[in-house]
Order: sequence, then C-alpha cells, then structure tokens
Amino acid sequence: MRTTTKTLSLGFAALAAVLAATAPARAADPSYVGTWASDLAQCKVGQDRQEAPLVLSKDGYDQHETHCKFKSVDGADGEWKVSSECTIEGSAEPYNFTLTVSGDTLTVTDEAGSRDLLACR
Repeated sequence: MRTTTKTLSLGFAALAAVLAATAPARAADPSYVGTWASDLAQCKVGQDRQEAPLVLSKDGYDQHETHCKFKSVDGADGEWKVSSECTIEGSAEPYNFTLTVSGDTLTVTDEAGSRDLLACR
C-alpha cells in the first residue's frame, strides 16, 4: 500500500482530534496575559532594548532586564492584585501592583501611580 501526503495529513488530523478530546480542559488565561506597550510602535521593539514592551504571562512578566515571578495573584473579572519577586538588572526585589484590563487597555498601578498600556496584536 502506498502512503500519500494526503493520507498522512488525514491521519495526523485524526490523531490531533483524539488527543484534543482526551486532554484535560485548560482554563483560559487571564485577560492580562499578552504583550503590552505605551504605544503600538513599541510593540515591535525587541526585549534586548530598554524600551521593550511588557510581556505578561499568567505567572510572571518580562521587560528588558526586569523579570518577575508572581507569588500570588488575587482577583478576576478585569482586576488583579499581584505580589511578585523580581530580578532587576541582577538584583532581587519584591514588587506589588494591581493589573486592570478594560478592552485593549491594561492599567498597571503601584506605589508610584498608574500607567496605561495598549495591547499589542
């Protein structure tokens, strides 16, 4: 029997469907997960530059030489209070802040005030 590319594609598609159906359900990521910037041009800046955008995952963030791991995230429905431990240019520091998402805008509020960021697409 001769195997064709079409046959292989159908086989892989069937296997993927079976694996997806049997995999445990994964909760959706919070709406703060993504890449955020002060303006859309900043979205294209690489993490090797100081003016890099903020890249948030559900359990931490990275921005140039700042890397944070969330110790706790409390909240839902667009607002979260976050306690984190960050490494900034090699120095460890605690950092507590609030994330608020409204549409395509993320507001980060900390002891210094608040700043709005736009979602990068």
